[in-house]
Amino acid sequence: MKQDKPSPESIAPRRPAALFWYLLLAGLSFLLVGSQLDCADDLSFTGPGPGMTVDEPFNVGQGVFLVRAIRVYGLGIIAPESLREIFEHPNYLPDHPPLGRFLIGLAHESVAGLAGDEGRPFVVTYGRYASAVCFACLVFLVGWFTFKRAGHAGALIAAGSLLALPRLFGHAHLAALEMPTALFYVMAVLAVVQWWDTELAPTNKRACLTGILLGLALLTKIQAILIPIPVIVWAIWKWRQHALLPLLCWGGMGCLVFFVGWPWLWFDPVGHLSEYLGRTTGRAALYVEYFGTKYADRDLPWHYAWVMLLTTVPVGLLICSGFGVTKLWHDFKTEQPKRPTAGLLLFVSLLWPLILFTLPGVTVYDGVRLFLMVFPLLAILIGLGATTVIDWLTRRFRQKVAIVTVTLLLLTQFTGSLLYAPCWLSYYSLLLGGLKGADQLGMEATYWGDSLTADLLAEVVEEVPDNSIIQIAPILHPAWLQMLQETPEIKRKGIQLVPFESERPVSRYVMYFQRNPYLPELLQTQSSDRWTVLKEVTRQQVALGRLVSLKESR
Repeated sequence: MKQDKPSPESIAPRRPAALFWYLLLAGLSFLLVGSQLDCADDLSFTGPGPGMTVDEPFNVGQGVFLVRAIRVYGLGIIAPESLREIFEHPNYLPDHPPLGRFLIGLAHESVAGLAGDEGRPFVVTYGRYASAVCFACLVFLVGWFTFKRAGHAGALIAAGSLLALPRLFGHAHLAALEMPTALFYVMAVLAVVQWWDTELAPTNKRACLTGILLGLALLTKIQAILIPIPVIVWAIWKWRQHALLPLLCWGGMGCLVFFVGWPWLWFDPVGHLSEYLGRTTGRAALYVEYFGTKYADRDLPWHYAWVMLLTTVPVGLLICSGFGVTKLWHDFKTEQPKRPTAGLLLFVSLLWPLILFTLPGVTVYDGVRLFLMVFPLLAILIGLGATTVIDWLTRRFRQKVAIVTVTLLLLTQFTGSLLYAPCWLSYYSLLLGGLKGADQLGMEATYWGDSLTADLLAEVVEEVPDNSIIQIAPILHPAWLQMLQETPEIKRKGIQLVPFESERPVSRYVMYFQRNPYLPELLQTQSSDRWTVLKEVTRQQVALGRLVSLKESR
């Protein structure tokens, strides 16, 4: 009898050998991210990276506050009076749970120990190493999970594709909560997918262990409350009433870890929990440019999240993920009896955040930032789709030809991560004609200040005379401007940064990033005859950040 050609899975290395490859890839990912973290000439052992974003001063400042408080109190921190002093201190900001910021603070203090005292309360660049570590852990987690599901070839492609998703890769360079949130969110989802994939309902012990990861995810950011809905629906569909007790154990353990891990809740559980949940609906609206129209975050069209996801993933990877979806659907259709597969839970966990942001009145803004955690799950589908393509090519050609062909095709998908550096948050795929096409269609070119890069700041310092005044726009929060003022080279030259006032400009120098809904009319493109560009950051001929000189009004 003629023997079939071996599939890529059949030649996969043994697990100890495979473990080495994913650890190696994770380590290389950390080094790659770590080589481009500097936001303002803060460190000698990392290269220039994205500019300081609006939220980073909050995250680093709060993280440093927590870590230094623990250092001061030592073991005495477990005393209720110590915890009350910390978590009810005027400097503590309980807008987010503490885990993500604690990791950022831990990274800051670790790097500060190597770099020495800078004479500043904190340095944003130091805190960025937390996201770099979380990204490396994501690379390992996605690779290892996919290896156990689809073999070595698909796993390497899934893990490697994380580096080819520019928006995700860009967030790995920021001291923001998105990367810790993505890590613990994906970890909690994959734990259920992997360890609840059994014929019988999971034991209470297994449910509690996976519930710990749910609790850690809840301790990062509010997006983690999206995890339970797909799991509850899937488990009840699969095991009916037998799923109820494991779900109670899982959710109960998650809530317990969340409560124990955030001492701020202890002193007024009902009031503080209501305050935390109310912040997501009680804050001021943020404005977004979407297909040439300015929208408040609550009024964006229902398709915003879907369009942003589909147009910020390289087209080849998007197609590959489509093959991954077909593989999951085929597995579900062939399941006998028809019961929901673990792959179906993975797919629904990816879809559910997008469905939520489709609902009327749900706020969504800042591109893909609020649902960034779906990108690692999408990477797993990319790996599954790659194995499908490799299998199809193997049946028609030699296996080596199939693997080399798919690998070369996927390598072309890294152009976005290479060409947009370090402005990865401005990436759009060929579905919109790249950034240039997206800009012509009226999409946001940049939104968070990252395009005021370390390189641009260095050029600005060289361009303007000592003791100059530079006006900055837009100012989304005063703390961001205050930290920008602390940039060493800006302080050395005595440069003063002030908010831009279009009515009475106090200086001819203006530096701004291109967030159109918040830019004054004088700095909009239609007023370009009123200023001269001195320095700028562009990608695909689209300006993302500029230093301009205002012309004298006549």
